[in-house]
Amino acid sequence: MFLLEQAAYLAAHALLKDFASTHVAIAAVLDGTIDGEVWVDRPVEPRVALLANGDAFYLAGLPDEVVDSFANLKELIPDWAYFFVEDRWSDRLGDIWSNRFARPHPRVRMGLPGASYGLAATVLPDGFRLVPIDQRLLDLEPGNIETVTDLMEGWASPELFLENAIGFCVLYDGSVVSHCATDSVSGTRCEVGVGTEPAYRRLGLGKAAAAATITACIKRGRPDIEWHTHASNKGSIAIARSIGLIERDRHLAYSGNLPAENVGDLDLATCREWGLHLERASDHINWYRFHATGAWMLADDRTRALANVRQLVDGGWEGEAEWLEGYWAVQSLVDDPEFKTIVARQRAIREE
Repeated sequence: MFLLEQAAYLAAHALLKDFASTHVAIAAVLDGTIDGEVWVDRPVEPRVALLANGDAFYLAGLPDEVVDSFANLKELIPDWAYFFVEDRWSDRLGDIWSNRFARPHPRVRMGLPGASYGLAATVLPDGFRLVPIDQRLLDLEPGNIETVTDLMEGWASPELFLENAIGFCVLYDGSVVSHCATDSVSGTRCEVGVGTEPAYRRLGLGKAAAAATITACIKRGRPDIEWHTHASNKGSIAIARSIGLIERDRHLAYSGNLPAENVGDLDLATCREWGLHLERASDHINWYRFHATGAWMLADDRTRALANVRQLVDGGWEGEAEWLEGYWAVQSLVDDPEFKTIVARQRAIREE
């Protein structure tokens, strides 16, 4: 497989064109506005293209014509990838990916139903303030600003983010408590993401930030709005529908992570089943215990969650202690003395 320089990305355009119609991130990487890497099986008239953007990997092409490239693909695609493939590749995953325990993640893509000139503004509760995400916000340095600055990490540069990204956040008591921004943009298209701190949910803050962001996207010539989420993410889908977005299509990703992002997205039986699966996978890939810990906490089994996080650390996990402390699925465990002891041991190991 050949790693392309950005000037040579044109070689992969034809292969990735159909896939990019669903995923703005692909188009944005090819444009050079967000970070990514692109590999092809041959520099001229390639038959397969692999694009990576952060932990997301996208595979397009003709599997029956590139069997000789399967081993190279398996070396390139990490077991921790969040993996999107064209349908024709779905039965060949075992040939090209080392993670044989990954499962499909149902996902939903939503968008505006047609021409629009903006969305009605949402009234915020007293004390909350809606502000654009721009240099003035960064200069203000409100609390929790990392929820905004983290968005820049996937872009080619902070300058490109400030020039091309569109978004709003909600401030309360001097801190960012909700935000919505374009994760990627390409031409008239943009993919929008939203997030609200757990303590401030169900107040309409995400809806207000999303409505303002989409209105600004339209005004700035990017009216083709896309909103991607787990099919299990009831809150995200509800916000999208509340501002007039409709379902465009459904597709799959493949991953070893839980197919959710919030407590309550999955029922207890599903969490228990995932916990058992992730434990089995952990015997082969140790980092699966990270997600097994989350699954058992969501299944209301503290004892089994602690057993998994202990084995994760004892097994030589190379992750950061902060990842455990910030993991959404274990927030009800972070103040547990036993959990704190295990996390402290991981922090000490990483600092050696």
